[in-house]
Amino acid sequence: MRQLLITLLLILLLSCAFVNQQNQVETTSEWNRFELTGIAKSLKEKTYKANFSSSVIKEDELSLLNTLIVSFDSLGRFTKSITLNAENNRTSSTTTKYTKDKNYESFHYSKDNVLRNKSIIKYVSDSLILEESFAPNDELLFSIRVEKQNDRFSKVTLVNGDKIDSHFYYYTDDKFIKNKVAINKNKDTISNIKYKYLAFDKNGNWTKRLSKNSLNKNDIGKLEVREINY
Repeated sequence: MRQLLITLLLILLLSCAFVNQQNQVETTSEWNRFELTGIAKSLKEKTYKANFSSSVIKEDELSLLNTLIVSFDSLGRFTKSITLNAENNRTSSTTTKYTKDKNYESFHYSKDNVLRNKSIIKYVSDSLILEESFAPNDELLFSIRVEKQNDRFSKVTLVNGDKIDSHFYYYTDDKFIKNKVAINKNKDTISNIKYKYLAFDKNGNWTKRLSKNSLNKNDIGKLEVREINY
């Protein structure tokens, strides 16, 4: 009887730990740059040059700009990414190491696998994330403050204490990015990127979307196509 009670207690404790992990994953995903809900194993995202106003898009006729390949751990946390150019050659890569809870360090490498900089990301609260980026010699390059308020969050970059730029991200009811406005230190609006979602998978994650910077007359638009492995 005693062994049965101990076994039941262990199962209960493991269940609570699993639920807590799941909650952490959901919270992490909410701040995740890849805009994923649930746990994914990997992600491949191809970006093409495409007309934002097109009613019909034929992917095989589009010009490929780059490919992003991302890997996640068993908790759905970002662990590694590789960026390839149109010729399928690596242009950069990033690896991460988790230090405590959701806090982690990112290491960014050049196409020749040379360390360019290191970032330390700290989840201060449910609505505040701090990031510091360092050169290979540990010199502080810049810091980023990300705050969440209601249906948007702001991302402010600081260099030597001076505000360099601010990004404001807006969401639809489904928490997907709707548009983004970036403002530099002179408070000039330098970009206004709008998104149009074309397809979603069975888990509610987007698999195709169009984007365009309405302030750049040379930007006709881009199409992003994602393959998500769960």
